[in-house]
Amino acid sequence: MNDLFCLRLGVTNCYLIKGSRGYIMIDAGSLRKEKLFQSLLMQRGLYPQDIKLIIITHAHYDHIGSLAGIKRACGCPVLAHPLEAAIIREGEVVIPPGTNILGTAVSSIGQRAKSMLAFEPVDCEILCDKEYHLDEFAVKGRILSTPGHTSGSLSLLMDNGNAYVGDLAFNWNGLSIYPTFAEMPAEIYSSWGLILKEGAENIFPAHGRPFSINRIKQNLEKLNRLAYGMA
Repeated sequence: MNDLFCLRLGVTNCYLIKGSRGYIMIDAGSLRKEKLFQSLLMQRGLYPQDIKLIIITHAHYDHIGSLAGIKRACGCPVLAHPLEAAIIREGEVVIPPGTNILGTAVSSIGQRAKSMLAFEPVDCEILCDKEYHLDEFAVKGRILSTPGHTSGSLSLLMDNGNAYVGDLAFNWNGLSIYPTFAEMPAEIYSSWGLILKEGAENIFPAHGRPFSINRIKQNLEKLNRLAYGMA
């Protein structure tokens, strides 16, 4: 069996990572993707019961839209930051502000379409707001708090250097990796610095293709040069 699968559930990359006792899943995709989820599993020779934990990077509808149905099928716990877990429990649709012209326009449309994005509330069994090792799930990795896109965003950093970052970074067009949307834009750079410091080597975003940590490193170096020049 492969150790890593990417399931595209709507506009979101959801990742399956193999441990010695089964798989963990990163995020749960857009609305009404439960059947697609089961179909994609079957194509890979997997069953919902093979998934032992669902990790939610943050509580936006394209990451939790199908969480309730997928959780029922898998029969496993859900891990999220307490702030995001409260949103998921209440079924609150949150539309983040844009960080550029495109993001601002899309955010405005999203605000008007909130009623169409409603999802089924879910209780998260495991709350995590600091470093959390996944030893109990026989997975060699740890959860890190990486605010910026949202105040309760989480990332998974594996011992092999793979970092699953949700929307802490985008890679839609192969150019800018800075998120199109963010509640706390200034915190993005701090969280980038954290995953760099903690040993991330390859970044797996929820939107777009994986890329090298060198792109984050280059962005941070450029930011430092600009700050030094302005000092």
